Formats: sequence, structure tokens, C-alpha cells
Amino acid sequence: MQHGNMTHYPSGRKKKYNAWSTKKKEAVEFQPLTTSSQPYRRETKQYQSVSNTICSTEYEVLSSEERIKISSGYTIAPAYNKGAYQVISRDQIENIGR
Repeated sequence: MQHGNMTHYPSGRKKKYNAWSTKKKEAVEFQPLTTSSQPYRRETKQYQSVSNTICSTEYEVLSSEERIKISSGYTIAPAYNKGAYQVISRDQIENIGR
């Protein structure tokens, strides 16, 4: 498949172009739009696509006691000497840095 340019032939040779020799197009005469007395109405019934209650972004706010309880089961350590940190569960502490 060949991908080409409009200013070059498929062989790669450049096409000759002279802006002064191109034919001038005649001016188009614009006419006003005709307006109907009745607005457009759909012939079929329009259905709602998505309910707003399904896509809720609400989340549960935890108390400070609950946060401490959950975070006590995890620790933070560098990820394999790469500079970034990772969250590791307490039962996997012996595998840090491997």
C-alpha cells in the first residue's frame, strides 16, 4: 500500500502547481432558508438512556477509629529499591525488597 501526498506523484516526483493559472470559481448566491410554521417533532417516543441514580459517586466516610483499625494490618515500604512505595500486608513483611 502506498501512502502519498497530494503535491507529489506516486513515483515521488513533485507536481507542478501554479496558483495564478487555476480557474476561478464563480461566486455562490446564497438564498434564505425557508422556515416552516411547525417545529420538528420526533415520530417515535424518546426514551431516557441512563438513570442518574445508577451512576452515583457517593462513598462511605470512615471514622478515625475505623481507619486506624484497617491500617494496622498494613505497612508501607519501598518497592524493590525503585524509589516508589507500596502497601504490604502484615503477613507479607518478610518479602519486602525481594
